[in-house]
Amino acid sequence: MNDIDYINELFNEFLRNRLKTDKARKAYRRELNKFSNFIGKDYFDATFEDCNLFINHLKNKAKKKHLSLATVERIYSTLFSVFNFLEEHLACICNHFKQIEKPHVSRNVSPEKIISWNEVDKILFVLKKGNIRDYAIFLLIFTSGLTSNELVNLKWSQFIKDESENLGIIFKEKNGNRYVKVHPDTWELLLKYRNVLGLVSDDSYVFLNNRGNKISSRRVRGIFKEVCEKAGLERNYTPRDLRHSLAAITLKKGATASLVKEQLGWSNSRIAEWYLYTIQQLEENAIDYLNFKLK
Repeated sequence: MNDIDYINELFNEFLRNRLKTDKARKAYRRELNKFSNFIGKDYFDATFEDCNLFINHLKNKAKKKHLSLATVERIYSTLFSVFNFLEEHLACICNHFKQIEKPHVSRNVSPEKIISWNEVDKILFVLKKGNIRDYAIFLLIFTSGLTSNELVNLKWSQFIKDESENLGIIFKEKNGNRYVKVHPDTWELLLKYRNVLGLVSDDSYVFLNNRGNKISSRRVRGIFKEVCEKAGLERNYTPRDLRHSLAAITLKKGATASLVKEQLGWSNSRIAEWYLYTIQQLEENAIDYLNFKLK
């Protein structure tokens, strides 16, 4: 086996041992190939100048809005981890990325992504006069914090009640079941929506399009855009913004990071730190004097 074959075998070992899925392995190969194509040579022959030039190239693309800074950060981390592994096993390879400052993305959630109660009122006014399905979608995301993927794949069979009559949704995940609580008012609206649908089985999807198939994430985003425009809001909110809003407001009101983590399906309670800046901006807000109820 020559040196090139040995290096490639080491890289394959890295992929097998460090990455769990084929999708992740393909992503690493793709980024390494892009890096090699950019510098015009094999990745293991890269110099500091090559590495620095490539990262600056990505940063410039981010400045021009052709690439997100989060993507630049991810690519840097990918290349750093590969070269770090090779450096540990081969004296002839140096991880030059150690000498290059890592692109950093602030993960603080901007207050602009938090929907205000005044905006909620305007949206609810529009939704109450429109499609009951769209109304139910908005309230379920806003009060339960579902992701778009969870929402569009939700089935009636996933709704459950415990011994205390608390309503919830069960999600089966790799590490066990996750339970998401459902607001009673939201459940009441969901039942009205189900009555409108007519006879549907528990195994059917909750939210359907006009053709009777499950609604798409793209359509859900389109609904939010249409509602925000009809409500006369300055910006169009997304389903993800509603999750931001639920997280920030409940944390501000005293919910623990652990409780919010379970409700929203976060992988780590430390994600709550991303909302600290937002929460500080919400202190002594006028909405604290509102006694808001969905009904």
